[in-house]
Amino acid sequence: MIRMPRLSQPHSIALFSLTLFACLCISSARPSRADNQYRQAMAKAVRNAANRVLPSVVSVEIVGTAQSPSGEVEQDAPTSGVIIDSDGFVLASSIVVRRPAASILIVLPDGSRHAAKVVARDYHRDLVLLKIETTKELAAIELPSKLDLKIGKTTVAVGRFGNAASPIISRGVLSGAERLDGVALQTDARVSPAFYGGPLIDLYGNTLGILIPAVAGGAGSDPTGWYDSGIAFAIPSDVILTKLTRLKSGTDIKRGLIGIASKTKDPYDDGTEISAVRKRSPAEASGIKAGDEVIEIDGRPVKRHQEIKQSLGRFDAGETIRIKLRRDGKEIEITTELAETIPPLQPQRLGVLADEQDAEDDGDATVIVNSVLLGTPADGKLERGDQLLRFGDAEISSLTVLRSLLMSADPETEIELTIKRAQKEQTIKITPGTVSGTALKQPPKIWAETETAEWKTEELKLPDAGNAAAFLAPKASEAPQDQGLLVLLLNPSEGSPTEALDKWRDAAMSAGVTICAVAPEDTRRWQPKEINAIGNFAAAVMKKTTIDPTAVAVAAPGAISGTGAEAADSMALAVAVSQSSTFFGVSVSPLTRSPAMRVKENNPSASLQILLPISSEKELPEWSTAIKKAGYPVVLGGDTDAVTLLNWVRLLQAI
Repeated sequence: MIRMPRLSQPHSIALFSLTLFACLCISSARPSRADNQYRQAMAKAVRNAANRVLPSVVSVEIVGTAQSPSGEVEQDAPTSGVIIDSDGFVLASSIVVRRPAASILIVLPDGSRHAAKVVARDYHRDLVLLKIETTKELAAIELPSKLDLKIGKTTVAVGRFGNAASPIISRGVLSGAERLDGVALQTDARVSPAFYGGPLIDLYGNTLGILIPAVAGGAGSDPTGWYDSGIAFAIPSDVILTKLTRLKSGTDIKRGLIGIASKTKDPYDDGTEISAVRKRSPAEASGIKAGDEVIEIDGRPVKRHQEIKQSLGRFDAGETIRIKLRRDGKEIEITTELAETIPPLQPQRLGVLADEQDAEDDGDATVIVNSVLLGTPADGKLERGDQLLRFGDAEISSLTVLRSLLMSADPETEIELTIKRAQKEQTIKITPGTVSGTALKQPPKIWAETETAEWKTEELKLPDAGNAAAFLAPKASEAPQDQGLLVLLLNPSEGSPTEALDKWRDAAMSAGVTICAVAPEDTRRWQPKEINAIGNFAAAVMKKTTIDPTAVAVAAPGAISGTGAEAADSMALAVAVSQSSTFFGVSVSPLTRSPAMRVKENNPSASLQILLPISSEKELPEWSTAIKKAGYPVVLGGDTDAVTLLNWVRLLQAI
């Protein structure tokens, strides 16, 4: 990224071109003549491309916010925007409206400032449409209706920085399309928050999209904290064109929801079978059923659930789509209107531990009850050895399917569960219990009967992470198949991971839970870039010992009663929400300061639980309201010690 002092526009354009040329020519060895020629040609192409769009790029200033800045991004304001027509409409990113402000000012390329009003927001794509009133002639950017999105092509991010609204640029390549579940383009151009709202262009000056603050996965800690990482996202111009009329009319845009759950936990697995349909959702209203296979979304073929997400990413709440399904060997087509909201998930459970055995015929798994937990709805109704066949009319073909069905079930509603016991089918009526509320604390007797293995501590290093880490686990040959894993995040300056694990040894051995302790790379703080590393540490431990993949949690020392909240608590919460494909549980102090998160909805096939060391809902923190609305069950741990916490981790596998 390059920043430039204020000059008149022709001079500033020339300066940033010369600066770019100088940066490109820096080398540890003397460049060849061919290298110099290439750099000169590239600098000229970038200059010409930027010249085409800069008259339309503006700076956006936020004045008189109601709250003090909470992060580096807000302190680094102003940001950028683009003029989209001569009537004074300006498109910017959502960061300009994240906090209430007395006024929003648009700084035109000539330096004049104009008050702007918010016309409408596109919540789905992190964009906001602004409007200014001016007699000045405005140069509108051209948004192409057809894009050349060849991966690897050169891209240029353009914005304006500072009170002087000086031009800034960053060059990279187009590294992906339909990212963030079909919503955005991806580039490796290094951008700062000042670029957000500015255009991403190609070397011909064609506008490919508008840059937005986002992170891979679409959730987690404040996405603007990930700037300058070599990963940036932009909303495609052709998609923006289809939304402008709606935005100009003053209508906000929300993401469209359909209400289906995948049969597989990994959305990249082959297959599009639906495991469950959300109650009171567009999918239920249109007649979609569990067991249906999706063939096409609005005429676009799909072969895995990630492709379904990508296909739906172009549509918003209120829009109608066509879906082609395969049911019982026959193809059917339905239409449905996507909804803005669906009643939040309220995860349920029967109260059993179950094993999944591969079937010999059709490839579906056989689900067998391994143990029944005392005091749960299954107690007295199900027995060890029962085969679970159907949940209502839906076939139970795997543990993931059963989890999805329980996640999507109506709370406190009796269901018919078909089982096979002693080679005979029978149907029992059972009312699943909610996962939220008091934590399960009584482990099954079968765990106590497991022979004690030899436990040892090993240091753990990852090539792409600077964190110190170690894990405490039983010998792989002696480890039970159903043990759990807790990734314990240490507070800055808390000591080495091996020292921390010494304090947890007895509790870990008692509960049968492997613990991986991870220290922050910087002894002063945890950083957003470390979120992915935490998930990688969990994956590394799971390769070294046998862990039930649904009994994996992340926690901070604040999860223990009587321990205050520190930096690790906020980090653990951010890790769990943004790495939900890895973690099924997170435990932190109720005093945790919530990281700035865009909380995505809980995943029906991989439900995340939040354990807090409190005894009453009156003690719940304010941030738990948003968490519960997104379908995350909040579990009350009561007086939580190390053993209580680790028993909860292992019992995450309970269904």
